[in-house]
Amino acid sequence: MTSQGKRVSGIVKAFDDLILGYTLKKLTEVFEELLAVSRQHYPDNMTGVLGMAQVKAAKSIPGWLKRVKCSSPFEVTHVLIEQMNQSRKFQHGLRIEAQAVLLEALVEAELAMDEASYSEFVDRN
Repeated sequence: MTSQGKRVSGIVKAFDDLILGYTLKKLTEVFEELLAVSRQHYPDNMTGVLGMAQVKAAKSIPGWLKRVKCSSPFEVTHVLIEQMNQSRKFQHGLRIEAQAVLLEALVEAELAMDEASYSEFVDRN
């Protein structure tokens, strides 16, 4: 590969990582909203409004998952773990919990690696 080809490849990879990071951030926001709504108790007159917010948030999940499917499970796990470390650094409790639930869901859907497999892969390479 030529020098120019390597540079273009690096730019494309950086752009893909940026888009994946944004996608995982948006999915985290959806999971945060769902967790927050499920934990809080509201007066009866708010139940319908909050229910609609949950439905709206949940409807956006398939669109974001389409983008996640374009990346390897390693890339997805790597970017999400980086985001989780940032959340821990800034002590964002609900976000950390939402990211953990998101990672678990992505692992179950075979779109991400579990943390043990990820750590083993990183240690080998």
